[in-house]
Amino acid sequence: MNFVLVGATLIDGNGGAPLENAAVHVQAGRIAWVGAASELPAAAQAAKQIDASRKWLLPGLIDAHIHICYNGEESTFALLEKPRDALVLEAVEICKRTLQQGVTTIRDVGGEKYIEMSLRDAINRGWIEGPRMKLCGRVISMTGGHAHFIAREADGPDEMRKAAREQIKAGADLVKLMATGGSATPGQDIHASQLTVAEIAAVCEVAHMMGRTVAAHCHGTGGIRNCMLGGVDSIEHGTYLDDETADMMVERGAALCLTVGVGNPDLESYPLSPVQQADAERRKPMIEQGVKQIRKTIALARSKGVFLGCGTDAGGNPLAPHRFALAREVELIVENDVPPLEAITIATRNNARILRWDDEIGTVEAGKYADLLLLNSDPIADIRSLRDIAAVYKGGERV
Repeated sequence: MNFVLVGATLIDGNGGAPLENAAVHVQAGRIAWVGAASELPAAAQAAKQIDASRKWLLPGLIDAHIHICYNGEESTFALLEKPRDALVLEAVEICKRTLQQGVTTIRDVGGEKYIEMSLRDAINRGWIEGPRMKLCGRVISMTGGHAHFIAREADGPDEMRKAAREQIKAGADLVKLMATGGSATPGQDIHASQLTVAEIAAVCEVAHMMGRTVAAHCHGTGGIRNCMLGGVDSIEHGTYLDDETADMMVERGAALCLTVGVGNPDLESYPLSPVQQADAERRKPMIEQGVKQIRKTIALARSKGVFLGCGTDAGGNPLAPHRFALAREVELIVENDVPPLEAITIATRNNARILRWDDEIGTVEAGKYADLLLLNSDPIADIRSLRDIAAVYKGGERV
């Protein structure tokens, strides 16, 4: 595996201006050299040359908030009644599809029966196709809390510590908490805080001791505040961020993982099943309010300097299918007044940092994995070009 992509316009993920007529030398699955094609080293000139002229080259996209074990088209309760084997087989296909859509790395923030652990192992061994993975195992909620039907329920600091240790024992790279209510759980108030500072701090203590990060589902400001006081590393959703909590996040170096698409579901591009129609109707008031609120949240976060990542929440409810979900997420971020180049940086370099994997992925730089996305058209001119894929490479292997 020794080749050079030559002639593409390079968007390297670091946020700088694109480099025209670039060259990227790939050797043994990693990037050996990157720069202007006119400066290609002699050693690279001997490698196979692949013409990428009139193409745009990006780092592989990273989805920092996904549920790979669920299809995002059926009720979660219906999915839980399926045999484990059926979920596994469908998840194998979802992994392959996700990779083919240019997403070379994911952070799964809530699995089922630890299926995602088996998927990760199978991908790493080359048995199936799929993205690189960071996983949390089962989410942790209070008894009866948000997503309690898939969660490890726990109450009080001691139970929380044990629940976190169980996920790490199972192979988790991070721990996920449910700190407020959520729309996917019928009858809940998304503003309601569901964990105490002491409970959150207990999980963070355990996770950080073991070299893991902690992510927390949060919509309301009270939950975000509790998570900052407890030591959480990333806030997921963060819909009702305010000045105080934004300042707390900046002070503590915490990230906000946007999930714009799941709060603004696509109800027009494909036929909705009766289950999806019912869910859309049930969530209609929350969706309408959320669409208005997220614009304010993104503007506030950017003005305050909150570190931004993004994810799709694909699989998280019946209106979150794995259909170019991350491309759509980035499109919606751009619709919310974020420049395309910044939005691409959020979905690549920033997400790599949230995953604590930025030494290996997230930008097109020498020494990193050759996870690359080649596009037929310019995503800076039209962000929808993220769907116009010419090729995807993971570790230098063309998908």
